[in-house]
Amino acid sequence: MKRLAGVGIALLIGGCVSSKPKAPPPAEPFVFKALDLEQQDSKGRPAWELRSPEARYDITRQVAQTRQPRGVIYKRGKPNITVSARSGTVLGDGQAIQLEGDVLIALLGDNPVRITGQQARWIPSRELMLIDRQPVALDRHSRISAQLATYYLDRDLIELRGQPVLEQWDGKASKAASTNKPAPLRVQTALVDWRPEQGDLKAPQQVQGLRRDKDGQLNLTATSLKGNLREGYVDLMAPVHVRDPKRKGWLNAQQTRWLINDQLLSSDQPFQGAFNKLQGQGERFKVNLASSTVFIPEGCNLQQPGEQLTARRCQWNWPSGRFQAEGDVELRRAAYQQVTRSAQLRGTIGKDGTAVFSSPGAKVNSQFTLPPQQKSGKQKSRSTPAVQF
Repeated sequence: MKRLAGVGIALLIGGCVSSKPKAPPPAEPFVFKALDLEQQDSKGRPAWELRSPEARYDITRQVAQTRQPRGVIYKRGKPNITVSARSGTVLGDGQAIQLEGDVLIALLGDNPVRITGQQARWIPSRELMLIDRQPVALDRHSRISAQLATYYLDRDLIELRGQPVLEQWDGKASKAASTNKPAPLRVQTALVDWRPEQGDLKAPQQVQGLRRDKDGQLNLTATSLKGNLREGYVDLMAPVHVRDPKRKGWLNAQQTRWLINDQLLSSDQPFQGAFNKLQGQGERFKVNLASSTVFIPEGCNLQQPGEQLTARRCQWNWPSGRFQAEGDVELRRAAYQQVTRSAQLRGTIGKDGTAVFSSPGAKVNSQFTLPPQQKSGKQKSRSTPAVQF
């Protein structure tokens, strides 16, 4: 009886097991030859589209895996932005789109802008793109890289966060970047807001710049900057400081305009500066970064130990140390109270860091006072009249 009971129990258990329904195998995703999504705006015009030569669609999850997706975003019914990547994931009928691998977002027009990265999330209903892996924005002359880029398509606004860096080459940024050469001009800050269509650029926090050339480097700092990349300028907010460590040069200025395509710095406000032992100030200035030349077009005043020079305008080249003063030039020397006047004076920074002045081919008027002679305990002074030579 025990044996039969055991057999009965075994049969009962076996029957229970065999009666349990088997789970159905997972559904195979549908494989389509192509993916074609389109969306219209409230006026019936095309808003955006996404196409792919191959897509695998999971009906249960409502997810499509695409290969080489290509998209177009329209503005008032006309193509405005193109999108491409190596692969993509589409949720639903386009509620969210994940793009991966060689992501390229291109703003069309006469002055195209490209945004690249390795991963981007596109939410068409919010007109939003989030590029969170190696985002880089490029136009014809500049490149901006950051850790995170948020592109508000309807607002024409790209927010770059995570120590964004603005770089500028003499040629096209895309061609220069492909050579892997360091940019001659590099500016770093905490955050940047850029409107690629309009060109407006803002960096509301401190900026630090570095310019390299064959003769050395210049360091630049400002409290903030704003400008327009399409118009090719950036305004550096005061105080602005430029330093040349190699040649012991410095420049302290107020608000300064930087023409990034022409490599020019200029300010219409008073400034102070120095080059080794020669110090200067003026009412305004221009700096040609390409030729390493400083122009003082108004109110030039130069000083060094024992000498002071004033002129209407001055210019000097800091790699060579040569400078030139023009217009009502007056050079005062402490020795013998000498005063020299000329229409033009030239000079060169010597090895000791001081300037040596000369006036080749120009008419010079010099006046000086000789030291008094001592005779029989009485002093007699003697001075020479103005001498021309």
